[in-house]
Order: sequence, then structure tokens, then C-alpha cells
Amino acid sequence: MDYHRNFPEAAFLVVEANAVPIGRLYLHRRSDEIRVVDIALLTEHRGRGIGEVLMRQVIAEADEKRLPVRIHVEHVNPAQHLYDRLGFRRVGDTGVYYLMERSPNNAPLR
Repeated sequence: MDYHRNFPEAAFLVVEANAVPIGRLYLHRRSDEIRVVDIALLTEHRGRGIGEVLMRQVIAEADEKRLPVRIHVEHVNPAQHLYDRLGFRRVGDTGVYYLMERSPNNAPLR
């Protein structure tokens, strides 16, 4: 997928640790939602809580603006458990991806 063509207004952020790129976070901030277009970390940086920290920052911004956060997640992606813990719920299913949504201030962050 060509994210730049499909989401020209998105923020294409590089995630770094000690000034070394370790992943990406693409956000499309709209008037009615914050869409996590893509979040990915290099394999050796997964499972360390970095993705959770990033998502908590996105959620805090969305809560402040009273906007939902939405993300498409592959059915087989183990990150679904993280999104469940953060208060996301499944609101759609394309057959390959679930559309997950967290309403503003809808659930306490654990």
C-alpha cells in the first residue's frame, strides 16, 4: 500500500531509540478521528512496551481532543491483545483486518 498517496495529510513519524530508527508510526489526524495508519517496530524491539507507550500517547491526544482512535489490525496480529487492554473494540471486519476503535475516555488505561 502506498501510504503517502492514500494519506497525503498523515504524519509519517520515525520511531527512534538512542537516535537509531527502530520503527514507524503513521497517523492521520482528522476532524472526526485519529487514524493509526501504520505502527511497526523492528523485530528486536518488539515486546518491550514501546508500542504501548506510543499508543498511550496517541490515546492521550485523542482523549484531549475528544476523538476516537481507529486502527486496522490483521486477524492474526498478536498486537490485538494490546489494543484490547487499551480499550479498543472491534467495530468492523474486512475479512483480513479488524477495524478497531477506542472511543475518547471510554475505558481506563491499565
